[in-house]
Amino acid sequence: MLEGDDRREGYYRYRGTAKPDQAAAQAEKTRKLLKDNKQRISFNATSVRALSVRLNQQIAQALCDGMKVTRLAAAAGLSRWAVRTVGLSADDLVPSGTREAEHLAVISRLKSELAELEESRTMLEDCRLNLLAAARRRGVLDDYELAALSGLQRETIRKMTWGIQPEAGAIPA
Repeated sequence: MLEGDDRREGYYRYRGTAKPDQAAAQAEKTRKLLKDNKQRISFNATSVRALSVRLNQQIAQALCDGMKVTRLAAAAGLSRWAVRTVGLSADDLVPSGTREAEHLAVISRLKSELAELEESRTMLEDCRLNLLAAARRRGVLDDYELAALSGLQRETIRKMTWGIQPEAGAIPA
């Protein structure tokens, strides 16, 4: 009898593929979700900075064109002190001849775009908090790996997720 032929001895050999480990699959999904979330938050922060610079330039140009500080402060939703500071920081501008209504329209558009970005940032941070809480509660990843994937410090994650009940389906099965 041949050694490789186990059929005659009554042995059964499973030749299929093993089922994937659930914990490993959840850990991999959590890693991917946290990496994507970190990237989106970073992109959002970059967009906010660029939009803030454009808003400040528009405010400074409006001041240079002779617009009143109080009117600009009301349109931009800033204090008069902040508007004056922005105006003083841009000393290389020349009057453009743009009308006051055009300045106000651009400023209000930039302000609404900033508000949308702030709202999306809040949603992304809530999603990150939910992911972190679910991962910590299930013990899928340790605190150090969560810190590396989220860009937060380990102690910050522990404080943020303390007592948080993650929503159902935070980490898809």
